[in-house]
Amino acid sequence: MDANDRSDRFGGGPAATAEEEASPGPVHPAGHSADGRDGTTPHAASAGEAVRGITQKLAELGEYAGYFISAKLDGLKVSARNIGIYAVLGVVGLIALLTVVTTAVVMLLVGLAMAIGKAFEPDQYWAGALIVSVAVLGGLAGGLLFGVKWLTKTSRTALVRKYEERQRQQRLRFGRDVRGREAEPGDEVARR
Repeated sequence: MDANDRSDRFGGGPAATAEEEASPGPVHPAGHSADGRDGTTPHAASAGEAVRGITQKLAELGEYAGYFISAKLDGLKVSARNIGIYAVLGVVGLIALLTVVTTAVVMLLVGLAMAIGKAFEPDQYWAGALIVSVAVLGGLAGGLLFGVKWLTKTSRTALVRKYEERQRQQRLRFGRDVRGREAEPGDEVARR
């Protein structure tokens, strides 16, 4: 196949019609055709202009990336600041709530102590304060001991149940569990 045959096959050369020659071909986004037949000449950029164009596009891309990163960091800073503000407000609110509760409890106990002290002849406020203090501290100590024993018992029960269930799964899966496993002659894992 010579050059004329190729030219004829692809729409050019001596066999081309006048309509094909007048067609501008695919149009480039810049407004000229890829083959330059629309009457304009494609822009022939020098290497320096191409490098400047690429450099400019990279600088623009870098600026947009920097803008994006800066916006994300500022968003994180605002979120952290808001978390800090809400944490401080929460602590202040908790302190206020504890103060109110403490004051209410103190007033209740002082009133109770005064009422008990009034029962004695003559009025013995110190006796009421002593009785209320011993009762409150005894109740706290008893409650703490009961709580610790209950927590220890339920925690231990949960652990025992967990490992009993695991051993049951081992028996179902392997026919024996970790306690019933005996070292077999060729079993190096069991000997370790």
